[in-house]
Amino acid sequence: MKVSVIIPVYKAEKYLAVCVDSVLQQTYKDLEVILVEDGSPDQCGQICDEYAKNDSRVKVIHKENQGVSMARNTGLELATGEYVQFVDSDDYLDIHMIETLVNALEESKADLVLCGFYEKNLNFDRVSKAEEDAGVYEKTQFLKGIMKNPYSFHYGVLWNKLFKREIIGNLRFLADMDFGEDFIFNLHYFGCCHTIRVIDEPLYYYIRYNMDSLMYIQAEGKREFSSYLRYLEKRLLLFERYQNFYKEQGLYEAYANQVNEYLLKVYVSEKIEIKRRHMTKQEKKQCLALLNENKQVKALKQEMAPAYYRKKVLKFRLAKYKVILRDTFVKN
Repeated sequence: MKVSVIIPVYKAEKYLAVCVDSVLQQTYKDLEVILVEDGSPDQCGQICDEYAKNDSRVKVIHKENQGVSMARNTGLELATGEYVQFVDSDDYLDIHMIETLVNALEESKADLVLCGFYEKNLNFDRVSKAEEDAGVYEKTQFLKGIMKNPYSFHYGVLWNKLFKREIIGNLRFLADMDFGEDFIFNLHYFGCCHTIRVIDEPLYYYIRYNMDSLMYIQAEGKREFSSYLRYLEKRLLLFERYQNFYKEQGLYEAYANQVNEYLLKVYVSEKIEIKRRHMTKQEKKQCLALLNENKQVKALKQEMAPAYYRKKVLKFRLAKYKVILRDTFVKN
């Protein structure tokens, strides 16, 4: 079975060779590597073309910069493999990753397989294992697990998973979303699955050094006031789509509190973040108004029992401050 590996490329010339080499050197050889060069102003285009000259498995597409969602969609349009894997251009793979994922998928006859990963940045290296124990999960069982920690990278990111192109079908990344677009894609793919295979072995190296990459620019952002305001809007929109997904799956009524805890956590976290940010009083007031006037936030207080609401707010406030203290300690 052929695996199509889709790699959006933007401002990653320092890391691209390590990334592409880690794919081409996989023990699993039936690959096509689709490099979508997204109008990168550095030498990425030339590097991609050089790989295509030297290995027939490599395809290169040069396009105007439209962001990571459109780059991935371009890759999907060109993919011919039975399986699809997404890789970020500043990360790299364990040499056995694709073979391990393919074998796990075929042995279990599941519709998706996901694995653990290594997380590396300037301050630490750590292993991040899957939220669930290794095994095969029915779709509903897996979706209930997401409710416990929808923030988890294991659910939201693309690169620790192997997808079936047949199930992807016409599913595409939302071009109007530059935050959480991968999570929304994953949710809709999960909704089409019967079973999902989880392996706890870390096989992907997630690197957080590149401040110019597509993923860093979109996930972290250049957070001036205007862009931070847009970020809040996108984050609240992400919750709305998350909530609607569980309604479509027929699980919302039975698990409304668990689903809505995600919004409550976003609300508490961002409210603290707004107060800590270097903004004018008027700017902070505008950001807080956006949060407080959101229709889902308003509905929370009506739908959740008051005691339950207060308990969760306290829990999330404490969790947020623990993260702040930890990050402050690491920086110092």
